[in-house]
Amino acid sequence: MIVAALLAAGGFVAAAVALVSVGPKGVGVSALAMGLGMGGLASLTDGFAAFLTLAGVGAVALTLILLGQRVPRVASARWLLGMAPVVGRERVFDIRSLRLLAGVGVLMVTRLLSGHLTAGTVSTQGPAFACLFAWEVGIIRVVTGRGPSDLALGAFCAAMGTSAFLLLSSPHDSLVWAVLISAVPAVPLVLLARSAPWESGS
Repeated sequence: MIVAALLAAGGFVAAAVALVSVGPKGVGVSALAMGLGMGGLASLTDGFAAFLTLAGVGAVALTLILLGQRVPRVASARWLLGMAPVVGRERVFDIRSLRLLAGVGVLMVTRLLSGHLTAGTVSTQGPAFACLFAWEVGIIRVVTGRGPSDLALGAFCAAMGTSAFLLLSSPHDSLVWAVLISAVPAVPLVLLARSAPWESGS
């Protein structure tokens, strides 16, 4: 029970990191954090293989994003989207503040919903709470997204939360699906990590 609570806390922290991160390095750190956090949750029922699967997806995504600093074609996606001018606007709250407020707002909903979720043999609220919060962080990133990288990170967070919950619910039978669900959105995450934000204007 204590181990499950600690791993659930780790998953929650990973999602919180993804919620407030900015920039290409933030995207990479978020990918690694989500891999470690959700992998830890998945290991509750599927052992080290589940952890290694999700953590590996996050680590590979981080490595390729960092590689994009040295090899721009790896992660710039300029060939796909081009570079747009960005002009800052005056705001009462910056984008991280808005995401943080939205994250606090969904915590109560997450808490209530997670009490009705049972993932296989894991019936405690903690792991289900962390998976659901990761999914909701993905939605927040998409709704408040300022560019393709935000949308890609949002999809990745939702996919990792889904993969972890799938592995908790159906251990030993869902590993291939978990790999597909988590790895497919990792591809645009790497390609779009250094894309320019959409916001422009005075």
